[in-house]
Amino acid sequence: MSGGLKVLGGIGAATLLAFDLATPPAATTPVSTPTPVEIPAVVENKPAADTPAPASLPKPVPPPKPAPAPKPAVNCHPSYSGCLKVGAGDYDCAGGSGNGPNYTGRVEVYGSDPFDLDRDNDGLGCE
Repeated sequence: MSGGLKVLGGIGAATLLAFDLATPPAATTPVSTPTPVEIPAVVENKPAADTPAPASLPKPVPPPKPAPAPKPAVNCHPSYSGCLKVGAGDYDCAGGSGNGPNYTGRVEVYGSDPFDLDRDNDGLGCE
C-alpha cells in the first residue's frame, strides 16, 4: 500500500477511506469548550401578593345532642311530661278503655313507660 495508507488490525483501506482516516488532517482544529448553562433554582409556587388566600374549610358541625328529659316537678313521675303523680296508682289515656283510677291526655314519654301510655314507642303517649 502506498500514499500513507496502513492496514490496521484487519481494517481495509476502503473502511479507512470511508471514515476519512486515510489522510492525516491538514491542521489540527482547536476544540471549543461548551459554554456552561445556568440551571435556574427551584422556585416555590407561591400566590401573587394580590391573590387572596384560599378560604379555610368550614369546621364540621357536630350532630345535635338529644334534649334531656325536663326535671319533673316535685312528686311527678320523671318519665312523662306534665305531672303524672308518683304513688297515685295507674294512669290510662283519657277517653280510652283503661280502668284508671287516673287519666291523662297526650304526654311525652322519656325512657321507660311504666303506665304503658306509648304503645307504639314513638315517644308520645295518649296520641
